[in-house]
Amino acid sequence: MKPAAAVLAACLFLGACATARPPLPAPIARGYLDDVALGQLAVAYVPTPVMPGNEPSDHANFGPGTDRWWLAIAHAELRPPEAAQHFDCILGTRLAGKPRPALSRVMNRLLADADALTRRLAESHPRQRPIAVDRTLQPCQRINDATRDSPSWPAGGAVAGAVYGELFAQLAPDQAALLRLRGLDIGFSRAVCRVNWMTDFHDGAEIGRAVYARAAETPAFAADLAAAQAELAAARAEGLTNPGCAAERQALRRTGY
Repeated sequence: MKPAAAVLAACLFLGACATARPPLPAPIARGYLDDVALGQLAVAYVPTPVMPGNEPSDHANFGPGTDRWWLAIAHAELRPPEAAQHFDCILGTRLAGKPRPALSRVMNRLLADADALTRRLAESHPRQRPIAVDRTLQPCQRINDATRDSPSWPAGGAVAGAVYGELFAQLAPDQAALLRLRGLDIGFSRAVCRVNWMTDFHDGAEIGRAVYARAAETPAFAADLAAAQAELAAARAEGLTNPGCAAERQALRRTGY
């Protein structure tokens, strides 16, 4: 499949041809974690140093115009309900086929926690993005100067991707390993896009798993999870498939992390 076909499929099922938005906009929903819990998580992490020569931009397989590049553009959408579609192909369904309010609710609340912690850590440990250090690098989405010069660590997309990967692994344990891997794919896409370093991605994934574990301990989470499980089971029984799965498989032939 040519890269053009991959981006066409991405556009069809994710709306990825629209102007890309910032990777992690502030969610409206209230998260599961209070200020104390977020503070405890925030003091547990410091940035891993950047390791030169270990970036996707060093490899042609991840460059502009490749299938993986186009998938990274699609992965920039982290907001529910659209973000749920990143997991369609593993689950054998099409989550955007109809409203999934319970699934969107738990994803929104987890995204709020991921975003809140990411912002705290970024303020405490500012680090330049690859596209700020080397302004000749082409990002995979349109960005303004404020985004280019905003902190790189931790990769917000990696935090959110890992959170979602853990969530879907719990919702569909029969595909847990692949769903967690898909969460990593989402985070790695931020490095493919040149907006985060590889160490930002790796740290972000670790942080995301910690966010999920802490959120899952809260009293409100269990009820939300049960409702989302029922919705997902119904969705998987609908017999729908995502038309972008072939393009996604093509793009994910190589990872790099």
